[in-house]
Amino acid sequence: MARKPAAQTVHPAAIIEAAATVFRRKGYHGATMAEIAAAVNLTAGSLYHHFPSKQDLLVAVLATGLERITREVRAAVEAEDTSAAETLRRIAAIHIRSQIDNANIAAAVIFEGRALLDVPDVREQFVAQRDALEALYRQVIERGIAAGEFRPVDVGVFVKALFGALNWVSVWYRPDGRLSGEEIAREIADTFLAALRCPLEQTSLGE
Repeated sequence: MARKPAAQTVHPAAIIEAAATVFRRKGYHGATMAEIAAAVNLTAGSLYHHFPSKQDLLVAVLATGLERITREVRAAVEAEDTSAAETLRRIAAIHIRSQIDNANIAAAVIFEGRALLDVPDVREQFVAQRDALEALYRQVIERGIAAGEFRPVDVGVFVKALFGALNWVSVWYRPDGRLSGEEIAREIADTFLAALRCPLEQTSLGE
């Protein structure tokens, strides 16, 4: 099939998904713009028309993944009808569903973000986006501690541990596996909520 010339366009979202797929298969440093262009049936010139460099493509992939999940998590965190524990359950489910539904982009966020760490302006953008998502989780934990739902913990360490568990699902999840995404989210939320329970609550639950 002949590739599309620059005059013909492909939606940027399709290019971003194709780039994420190639990055997952080859790694950022191993991927080429020619391979990404071929994945969406574009000429190399047309791809450069949309994204001037492979770095620009990686930035777009990471921004897409982080913006999507941050938007959904923020909506859940800002809802006023739930306890901190229920909010944590909701955002864990949102996080894992996003990881599963957008596995290639999720993998790029986990593994390829470090390729930008030597580029100051780009690094700052990526870190700011990542920190904005983490801040929403911190907000939930801090709210639960303040309300007496959760025992005091080092919130920064706790959130990073939770992130590690949630993010890694995209690496090992299989659609034909033993558990669904919803069941995995429930198991992870249960595990971390158990660690957050106040000692008196844990005692009463064990009686």
